[in-house]
Amino acid sequence: MNKSYRTALLIVVGIVLILISGVFFPSKDNKALSASEAQPEQTIMAVTFINAKPEAYTKDIVLRGYTKALRAVSLKSQVKGRIASLPVEKGTRVKKGDAICRVEVEDRKANYEEAEAMVKQRELEFSASEKLFAQGHRSETQHSAAKSALEAAIANSIRTKTALDHTVIRAPFDGIINDRPVEVGDYMKEGDICALIMEEDPFLVVADISENDINQVQVGDVAHANLQNGQRVDGKIRYISTIADASTRTFRVELEVDNQDRNIKDGVTAELVIQSNQVKAQKISPATLVLSDNGEVGVRLVDENNKVYFKEVEIVGNYENGIWVTGIDANSRIIVEGHEFVKTGEDVKAVEASS
Repeated sequence: MNKSYRTALLIVVGIVLILISGVFFPSKDNKALSASEAQPEQTIMAVTFINAKPEAYTKDIVLRGYTKALRAVSLKSQVKGRIASLPVEKGTRVKKGDAICRVEVEDRKANYEEAEAMVKQRELEFSASEKLFAQGHRSETQHSAAKSALEAAIANSIRTKTALDHTVIRAPFDGIINDRPVEVGDYMKEGDICALIMEEDPFLVVADISENDINQVQVGDVAHANLQNGQRVDGKIRYISTIADASTRTFRVELEVDNQDRNIKDGVTAELVIQSNQVKAQKISPATLVLSDNGEVGVRLVDENNKVYFKEVEIVGNYENGIWVTGIDANSRIIVEGHEFVKTGEDVKAVEASS
């Protein structure tokens, strides 16, 4: 091989050696570059937090209910007969003792007068028997018979007087005649309804309370109700059921309210608001709430090591610009911005929100 070929071959070998030396013996710069390309630097998310400052809060128990008359009674006939007169119409307000329906007297008055006459006759006979018995001219058996006859006459008089009185069906209390299903001339049997009377004052607001809240309410507690028409009525709890509804596991609660102006109607939708025990609660924006993987409602917080964690909360009320929640300890750092983009256990850069 001539000299020029050998020179060219040496040059080629030298170039190849230079090229492959960077692969088998990389420089420090190349090593650092390769490492940075393989594992890019992770960016830490920045979040904004507020320090929790729970305040005293009186929780309102809000129940859906309806208005109901304290008393509504069907007035039923206790005697048979035709309706002779109906002194009042539907919608009429009546006083206790007012006549609502009158049944024909027929022979009931005559029967009563006859019974009264018999009582007077038996009284005279018994008076004479007493004198004769005292003088020894009448036996004890005869005297007892005279006494029994008098007592029977009195009983019959009471019975006929009661039948006569029952021909007039009267209002058992002050109220309004809500319905009157009979007319003059209708024949009524014993137990037939003459009218329906409803007491207007006081009135009730009835609702069902859950088993979780039942122990926070007592008979006599002050509460109020908001009616469908916007009217607010105040009163006191008069009754709490001690037996739960089998299907809903709720308990009946009754609020008694004044209705002196007769504005409340029966069956109107109402919202019953009862104040319960005072608790420590935190004001937050509803936007701060998140759901955990298990579907629990709560907030995300950041600890002293700037790690994110989740805390379940209970919503206990509303205020003008947000909600009240319980379950957050004082001085906990609640994430209010950036909570949608972080997860439990993640390291973050925590920045306190400006007041």
